[in-house]
Amino acid sequence: MKKDIPYTFKVKIPSDQDYIPPVRKFIAELIQIQHFNPKFSFRSEIIVDEICHNAVLYGSRTLDATIDLTCCIYSDRVEFQINDQGGNPENMEQLKKVIDNKDEQNEKLQQSRPGKGLGLEIVRMLSAEVNLKIDKNNMTSIQVIRRREDD
Repeated sequence: MKKDIPYTFKVKIPSDQDYIPPVRKFIAELIQIQHFNPKFSFRSEIIVDEICHNAVLYGSRTLDATIDLTCCIYSDRVEFQINDQGGNPENMEQLKKVIDNKDEQNEKLQQSRPGKGLGLEIVRMLSAEVNLKIDKNNMTSIQVIRRREDD
């Protein structure tokens, strides 16, 4: 695989948690096939799981909502992009705060919602970059970039 030409695939799933486990397994296996080590693959699987769960739980406003996941596998990195229809205004503000890494606000969020809000923190810890875009219609797009780890 050439460095500048990624192996790209897109998956559109219903906004239902039951579809996430097979999708994350599929992606993890594709990453390993592209010669990334099992540790990298497993950590990427965690990222896919978390960003998909967040899209289903907080970014789907209707029963017929769908989640779009794009994965680009380069020789030196993997990029994920997930698009959803955006959540309610409160969820959107919380997402912006977590992505912007406002530590004080993240601490307050975690105190007000114990056991929640740690997923995107884990995604950020495992990633080189996490970028958020929200368009004028509240459509949410999160891009996650993971760089190849040296053995």
